[in-house]
Amino acid sequence: MDDRSWMYRDSSQGLRRMDYCNGVQGFINFTTSISRNFIGGGIRCPCRKCQNKKYLYPDVVMMHLLHKGLWRIISVAIHMEKYLLVRGE
Repeated sequence: MDDRSWMYRDSSQGLRRMDYCNGVQGFINFTTSISRNFIGGGIRCPCRKCQNKKYLYPDVVMMHLLHKGLWRIISVAIHMEKYLLVRGE
């Protein structure tokens, strides 16, 4: 899941662009393809409300991301991870 530009295509007014919706689906597919991401049948929910603290079923995580949006700190963390990898840290 290299292209993360979809993370910035949601709206604070609750409007969702199609590429955001497709990105959420891709995120769920990618996350659920890695068995270590599952705890008790759930995955971490990175929505604005749960803030990666709750484990929920993938379909619930999808609805949270579509209705509540992505927690912005996740986007920052991903960019920081890329920055550190580029610098070799």
